Amino acid sequence: MKCKFAAQMYSVRKEFEKDCEGTIKKLKEIGFDYVQVDGMRGHDERVVADLLKKYDLKPVGLHIKHDRFMNDLDGIVEEAYLFGCKTIYDKYIDDEEQNEEGYRKTKEALVEAARKLGALGFRVGLHNPEYDYNNQIDGRNVMEYITDPVNGTCVYAEPDTYWITVAGKDPVEEIKKYSGRMPIIHCKDIIKSLDPMDFENNLTEVGSGDVDFKSILKYGVENGVEYFCIEQDHSKIGMFESLKMGLEYLTNLAKEI
Repeated sequence: MKCKFAAQMYSVRKEFEKDCEGTIKKLKEIGFDYVQVDGMRGHDERVVADLLKKYDLKPVGLHIKHDRFMNDLDGIVEEAYLFGCKTIYDKYIDDEEQNEEGYRKTKEALVEAARKLGALGFRVGLHNPEYDYNNQIDGRNVMEYITDPVNGTCVYAEPDTYWITVAGKDPVEEIKKYSGRMPIIHCKDIIKSLDPMDFENNLTEVGSGDVDFKSILKYGVENGVEYFCIEQDHSKIGMFESLKMGLEYLTNLAKEI
């Protein structure tokens, strides 16, 4: 089975802010062919797009700030065309909208964006933290509610193995809800014996914790996942080393399935 692995550029946000080209070059050197873009960190987006082309790193997803789906859809389209990537995600529902009114507003905006942009070949999706796998609306958790199709229009899911586990759920079972509707999965590992709220210590390098990535890879490639995106919110050994370890682990694991 062929698995494609991407680096979520949020992982190297600090390095990227200080050294745009050096960071992109390093991601290529440690073995990545694909990235998920997460903001410009003060850099000109045209420069970033050109550097990704220079180092042959293909953007396979864009993380977009929540409010832009409400008031800057044209800007999102321009950015997507610039990067040659039509898979776009609302990266995080803003804290002040983590309530019933905000969830309904978010669903309406994302469905409308998907309806308008779908004809142009765009896919609109949602990435979210742990509480969106538990908070309820209309008898569904938030992730299920927002990604439930409306009149044939689909908002895609971007499950995150770490946040699903923090929410007290099994990532393997949770992703089964989104078969054919999750082109990207975020791969992050966790040490389950530690406090689920101890974010500084329980998040570890992919392959060093308790997430069953072998089952996730197998189910994913059989059910429409196109890219497995490695993300580290923080690292105690250096971000590039963390990403390299995760990539090597998943690459070797993929040979077994």
